[in-house]
This record gives sequence, C-alpha cells and structure tokens, in this order.
Amino acid sequence: MMSLCYTQRDAERWAAFSGDYNPIHFDAAEAKRLGLEGVCVHGMRALLDVKSGLSQAMAKRTLSSGGLLFSSRLRAPVVCGMPYRLELSEAGSQIGGKLCSVDAQSTHISSKLGESKPLVLTPATQANTLRGEALAALYDQFLAVESEPAPLWSFYDAVLFRQLVNAPETLETVRGIIPEHQPDSLGDVFSLVQVVQTHHETRFSPQLLRLAGDGSALDALHFSILPTLVMGEKASGLVLVAAIEAWRVNEPLISVTVTLRTGPLVK
Repeated sequence: MMSLCYTQRDAERWAAFSGDYNPIHFDAAEAKRLGLEGVCVHGMRALLDVKSGLSQAMAKRTLSSGGLLFSSRLRAPVVCGMPYRLELSEAGSQIGGKLCSVDAQSTHISSKLGESKPLVLTPATQANTLRGEALAALYDQFLAVESEPAPLWSFYDAVLFRQLVNAPETLETVRGIIPEHQPDSLGDVFSLVQVVQTHHETRFSPQLLRLAGDGSALDALHFSILPTLVMGEKASGLVLVAAIEAWRVNEPLISVTVTLRTGPLVK
C-alpha cells in the first residue's frame, strides 16, 4: 500500500507538460461551483502513480502473452490536499489497483493491468512523427512531473495523451460540436463547458514495461490519431471517445483510448 497526497504544484507540473489548464485544477471557486470539494489534481497525474505501482508488480512476473492491457475508470475527482492510498491486488493474470480516499474510504480511481493479445493497429490514413530529439525534450519535461523512474509505457502514454488532446483534429471535432463558439484552443473549451475524463485504456508491448532511463536513447515515434466517436445529446452532455496509436518502424508499440464527458452544451 502506498500513501499519496497531491498538491497544487502537482497540478501545475502536469499542466505545464500536457497543456491542460482546466480551471477545476486551479480555481477553487470554479471547482466548488461545479460541486467539487476543492481544486483537483488531473486524473492523468494521479494515474502515473497507479501505473507505476501496477507495472512494478507486473514486472516481477514471467509473461506468456505478446501484449498488455491497462484499463482505468476515474470514478471521482482526486482533490488536492486530501490523503489517499494506493491498494494493489492480484487476481489470476491481472493486477488491480485502487486509489482510495483515506478519510471517506471511497474509491476514486480503479485500474487493472493484465496480459492480452498482441497489439494490432488500425491502418493509418495520416501518420505523424515525434523524432528522438523531441521525445528527449518531452522526457525532460516529464521528469518535472514524475521525478521517479517510470516505465517506458507510462511515459509514452503521457506523451500520446498530450498529443491527442492538443491535436488540431481534436479541436476541429469540438468546433463541429459547438459551432456557435468556435474555440481557438483547449483552454477556450474548458472555459465554455465542463470536461472530465471518465475512462482510460492503454494497450502496449510488454517491452515497454522497462524503465524509461534518461531519455537520450529514445527512437522516433510514429503516431496516428483516430476519428473521435461522439455520443449523447447536447442538452444532457456528450461522451467523446478519442484514440491514438503509435509504432516504431512497423512495430506496434502502444495505443491509447480516452473517454471524456462534457456538461450540457445548450442552456
């Protein structure tokens, strides 16, 4: 079991890395207006600790499959300044992790990591590349968020999440949903409507369980953003499922699927 307590500084460091300046992480009045106890650390920041705990336990096993699957449900906000604990459990081929509130004894994030079939990527219609130098620079920024050595898949997961939420394709999807506003950036979106992450799924090659090292030996990473799936009604809020996949010289490495929920988009 690991004890954790997140601070405003944790939120600031993740925002600097990811570009996610959602006001619920920095504005106490806005957070309380939306029914939260106070400012909350980003779910992706809290997931870094969950992923590290699960990875350490999985690395001790002898793996028999060609793939690994991490899935997580973000059940409730993780409030800054509140005590939490990470509980790990094992069930068959899976390792479970729960981030629980010490005071309320409630589960805020539930996750599991287990073996799966080898990763198969969707044929890319448009590929992008993050070169080794760019990845090394991002790794330096990542170390400001997570100073402890992290598994390579956790770093790639964070990088691909960053690429996904800041991609022009993502912004174009949002503009299509709220054409009357035409936001120019992710920050504009957050000022218009509440957006929260509810689920996160990552499929990756077992070789990415190893620690990321110093970042200097990272090879170029090719990635493709899949079309965003939009479900629901504007009056009650929408669910957006966005995905991104990455590979290296025809070698599938990792795919990330993020589910976001919005507040009502019409008054």
